[in-house]
Amino acid sequence: MKMQTPKIVQSRSRWVYLWAMLPILLGAMLMLGWGDYIQIKRPPVDKVTPLTQQLAEQRELIERLESQRDHLREQVAALERASQIDQESIRQVREELRKRQTGYLEMEQELNLLRGIVETGVKSEGLYIQGFKLDKSDQPDSYHFRFTVSQALKNAGTAVGWILLALEGEQGGETVELPLKALTKEKDEKLKMRFRHFQDVDGLIQLPEGFNPERVIVEINPTNNRLPKVKKSFDWLVAD
Repeated sequence: MKMQTPKIVQSRSRWVYLWAMLPILLGAMLMLGWGDYIQIKRPPVDKVTPLTQQLAEQRELIERLESQRDHLREQVAALERASQIDQESIRQVREELRKRQTGYLEMEQELNLLRGIVETGVKSEGLYIQGFKLDKSDQPDSYHFRFTVSQALKNAGTAVGWILLALEGEQGGETVELPLKALTKEKDEKLKMRFRHFQDVDGLIQLPEGFNPERVIVEINPTNNRLPKVKKSFDWLVAD
């Protein structure tokens, strides 16, 4: 008996189906591969560069504002210096004007004193006490005094000497005379005198407790033998 090998018969429809799917599979593979390629090759998004540019712009703006601020500070300093210079110039001018006015007043006072001596018909040479005045001070029982000593000489030299001042009044029911030493804090016994035409004399006297002044006694003791001593009293009259 002769045996025959059985034949395997494959259906052609299976191969047709595979060949039909092949283009689809290839296309899908190509698309997947291209997508990966695009994803791999696409450049990453740069988020650092814009921030760096913004920071650079901000720094530039800050530097520009700081420069403007420094310039304004310099302008303010210059204006302040100019103002100080102007104020100093004004102060110097005022000080100079004050000195000149003081000098003019002194000259005018001197002329008035000399004119007064002439107009009163002073014929003798010597020293004169003029313009005695008393004013109340801010301190209790304290008074300012002032007067002028002048000389009338044909050949006026320098008058040198001492000025004594005393108060005459009533204390404890008795008449007493208090010297300058008992009336001032400085305990001066006398005031120095030295002038060519005149000298203004002023000071502050403090009344002792319980003392009632009645008059002020002023005595001029020149050391120049050409000038005689002068002694004059003034009633205690305090100016309002």
